[in-house]
Amino acid sequence: MRKTVIAKLAAGTCLFGLVIAQPAYAADDEQAQTGTSFNEGDIVVTAQRREERQRDVPISITAVTGDTLAKSGVVSTLDLAKIAPGLQLPLYGAFVLPSIRGISANATAVGDSPNVAVYVDGVYQSSVSALNTEMPDTEMVQVLKGPQGTLYGQNAAGGAIIIDTVAPSFEWKGKFTASYGNRNDHAVSGFVAGPISDTLAFELSGAYHRRDGFNHDLLRGGYDRGLRAGSGRAKLLWQPSDRASLQLTAFYNEHNDTGVYSNAPLGGNSLGNAMCLFGVVDCTGVPLATKPYTYSTNTLADTRARSYGFSARGKIEFDDIGTISTVTAYNNTYAVDLSDSDGSPVNLVDFTIKIPGHDFIQELNFASTNLGGITLSAGLFYMNKVERYAPYWSNLSPGFLAPFTALPSVYPNAPAPGSFLSGQTSRYDKKSYAAYFEVSYDLTSKLTLSAGGRYAYEKVQAFNTPTFGILPLAAPNPLPLADPRGSYTFKKFTPKAVIRYRPDDDNTLYASFSQGFKSGYVNTNQINACAPLPTCIPAPVKPETVDAFEVGYKGRIANALDVNLAAFHYNYKDIQVFTFTPPAASTFKNAAAGRINGFEFDLSWRATSELSFKFGGTYLDAKYTKFPNADVFLPSGFGNTETIQDVSGKRLMRTPEWALNGSINYRHETSVGAFGLFASPSFVSGICFDTNNRICQSAYAQLDGELSFEPSAIPGARIVIWGRNLTDKAIYQSVLESAVGDSGSYAQPRSYGARLEYQF
Repeated sequence: MRKTVIAKLAAGTCLFGLVIAQPAYAADDEQAQTGTSFNEGDIVVTAQRREERQRDVPISITAVTGDTLAKSGVVSTLDLAKIAPGLQLPLYGAFVLPSIRGISANATAVGDSPNVAVYVDGVYQSSVSALNTEMPDTEMVQVLKGPQGTLYGQNAAGGAIIIDTVAPSFEWKGKFTASYGNRNDHAVSGFVAGPISDTLAFELSGAYHRRDGFNHDLLRGGYDRGLRAGSGRAKLLWQPSDRASLQLTAFYNEHNDTGVYSNAPLGGNSLGNAMCLFGVVDCTGVPLATKPYTYSTNTLADTRARSYGFSARGKIEFDDIGTISTVTAYNNTYAVDLSDSDGSPVNLVDFTIKIPGHDFIQELNFASTNLGGITLSAGLFYMNKVERYAPYWSNLSPGFLAPFTALPSVYPNAPAPGSFLSGQTSRYDKKSYAAYFEVSYDLTSKLTLSAGGRYAYEKVQAFNTPTFGILPLAAPNPLPLADPRGSYTFKKFTPKAVIRYRPDDDNTLYASFSQGFKSGYVNTNQINACAPLPTCIPAPVKPETVDAFEVGYKGRIANALDVNLAAFHYNYKDIQVFTFTPPAASTFKNAAAGRINGFEFDLSWRATSELSFKFGGTYLDAKYTKFPNADVFLPSGFGNTETIQDVSGKRLMRTPEWALNGSINYRHETSVGAFGLFASPSFVSGICFDTNNRICQSAYAQLDGELSFEPSAIPGARIVIWGRNLTDKAIYQSVLESAVGDSGSYAQPRSYGARLEYQF
């Protein structure tokens, strides 16, 4: 495998070499290339794969710099929802499933990807196992709202999140941070970048983060083990001329957290708890969890995620023509989830899920300069992805072979002899191919028309072997067998059209139509469960699509107020919905249709040289317009009963009606140094986690903030007192609905501490 990866990376680098071998022309700056001048205070984004001012781009974008992210308490990708109206980042189990304007996957399975694309340093992140990471050296985050299928791929139906980390530099710069907070929350992070020679530069970054748990273990005493996370990144830039560059990157991320699965039954709804309360199991003296931040599970839960990868990014600019760039990348992920599905002290349904995976990605992109009023973007994309359950099993032994017990099992949740196993070993092979183009024509100096599209073709092959039996007679890791029906293909052309009107340099109006596409899926856990009768295997889930219509305005008023407004209408078709009925019958299916109407605003006001304000919000009217055969769970007194209901007219899951956020930033210079105040409030009107709108988080407000001092005697130093979730609201972090009950865990309660920074 290692030789294959090296060969592929070498091939991608050679592809760049063929480009870089062409003659490089005399250097002009980026402003001459784009025909746009950048002034102080302008936010420059790359949403259309070229550098442009944010207010010129006919897309609704939230763009936040690394400094603002740090002040807003954003230390990991999960925190990004604080800074972008319309963005939610809920967990399904331990998996991050981004949601933008109500477009969200409600679950995930091996080989599947979210319908919001995430790119880190230009590399598509195909695995949900790798999305929850620390952010020690982030330069900028761009949240692109609305379907971005043309430029960012088939799984960008809801939008895209573009994360750019600090690049190598030919001038020395760096930042180092040390923080300590309550619950023994200690973290160090930093980066340094600088020159090696006239043509070589580097960047190194790293983070180390530990925090004690905040969930009280009622069975064993104490708290969960908490967070153990870290990351490292190394970049090498070769820039033989002003027009050509090649950047090599290697990274490693690790994110382990027991808090996600230290769950409790929501509203007490658990089969295990009911067995205790009705005397089916003798739970004398055994406490049951009923309050937030408590748990009483028979297993010691954990989630562990590790990822590493390599990439080569090449770029060459041709005078008066444009820029050709390449991306060659390899990513490797491995996740382990240890969980107690019913959230009770009864040995009932315990899970161990191991998910290894890897992908290879190759992209070739071209972005032209303005050629007589015409600009063109075009490219090719290839991905080869393999992901597995190795294995996915549940321990059901007490229900079949022995009396139920309320005794805690031994960490790390390994099945004992005599356990009854039910589960699967699966593999999902996916090859994706795509080609895109987008062309813009300046009809006049103020009016621009754009059109484009992307053709995506994907071929998948699924493998699965179910496991049922008693250890040691049942092998926990059987060889997965191929789907007897063979491979499947999913393909789609997604168009885009935009009209943009710029009456002057400070104002932009636009109207757009775009289409998003999330690929179909083959339910691996049904394969070979009824062989040799392949006709009994459910048909693959159809791709889901979004037809999006949007009008918007972006402007700068009196050089002090930036205004971004957008209104939109989505037709959401063949929505993919997941039903969790452990251990082997969990399936995806298609809801018929949904509709989303909404508007959003984003205001930035520089009141004085010392004081600035930001305020943004999104309103969503999002419903299933037709879903007559939804699988829903209803409490039965002994867990849940699965049934079919018509949920037409119900609100789309994970879609709040209102989401608001803002910030106040004040910095005052004195003779001894600069004093600062930053406050970041947010509000969510409520959010439901199931199609039947039965499990919902009530409305909540949060406040993050910091006080800072920058001493004049130590240039670059900064002393900070910080606080997060100062309202101390108990907010659902992860919710899991199944036949054995409703379980959930909560995000971190009020936290506070101090931080030292040094930047040069």
